[in-house]
Amino acid sequence: MIFIDKQGEAAAALNDALGGTDYVSRLEREVAEITDKSTVAVSTLDGAVHTALHLCGVGRGDYVFVPTFTFYSYLAPVTNMGAVPVFLDCDPETRCVSPLALETALVWAGLQNKPPKAVIIDNAFGSVADYDKLVPMCKAWNVPTVELCANVLCGGRYDCDYAAVGFGGIGGAVCGDDCTAARRFARYEYTDGENHDYRLNNFTAALACAHLSVLSKIHERNKANLAALTSALDCVMPPVKGDGAFFALCRTDKVKSIEAAGFAVMRPPLAHTLPKYDGCHYFEHEQGYSVCQSLGAYALISMDFSPFRRAKLISMLK
Repeated sequence: MIFIDKQGEAAAALNDALGGTDYVSRLEREVAEITDKSTVAVSTLDGAVHTALHLCGVGRGDYVFVPTFTFYSYLAPVTNMGAVPVFLDCDPETRCVSPLALETALVWAGLQNKPPKAVIIDNAFGSVADYDKLVPMCKAWNVPTVELCANVLCGGRYDCDYAAVGFGGIGGAVCGDDCTAARRFARYEYTDGENHDYRLNNFTAALACAHLSVLSKIHERNKANLAALTSALDCVMPPVKGDGAFFALCRTDKVKSIEAAGFAVMRPPLAHTLPKYDGCHYFEHEQGYSVCQSLGAYALISMDFSPFRRAKLISMLK
């Protein structure tokens, strides 16, 4: 929000929201234009995932295929619904869901006569999945797909059935064809049943609109940071196919120095290794080769910083 408010977008949006401007509807229109899908704004990304899974017909005991190389909090709606997560390894090129792992898991579920009710495909940590391979595979098995967009706003462009979109921690949206059912589930209209309220308030929607207005600038700055770091430092993993440049992978032996300089470093555990998922199935990219395990020597660095701090980081790590 500091970056946004340098131009006053956030402050102006909040003032307009106080004056009665309907930013929830505006946010829905703007996201719909980007994604080419009908959109319902919700309070959180988790709420968007929950709503999308509900629209897919997910119920207790159903399989839902999920990525393991992701922020595990995004997967909470699966178990909260009583569904069973089945974890998929990532692809070495994209660092998102592996088509080979997905194919193996689909065959495995088919042999049980229990295909998944949904497949969640994450644009993991700013990377973009290979939808040209993943979506047709799911369609061949008549399995709906949910695109999870936490950091890269690509929703709807890859023919997924639904997209769950987040705005950098400022609310979310679910994109798809059945807005009426989505609004009812998110409590825009009263219904019996699920005890939750995912309605997005107008002030948060105003901030999300301000965030969207500078999203392209954020992307360009982050890509410049990533390009500079990977060309100057051998400890930072180069960009991969479809990288949205929100995070870089850096060797863990440099983490202490990076943290000491005040940079954000994250080491999220692989979701399938968490105790709560003990006993859940996990499918590797190839038998005997787990791509996400091979990334254990790396940590995530946010690319959201100024060119001045970029130069500081490069000089510190050289």
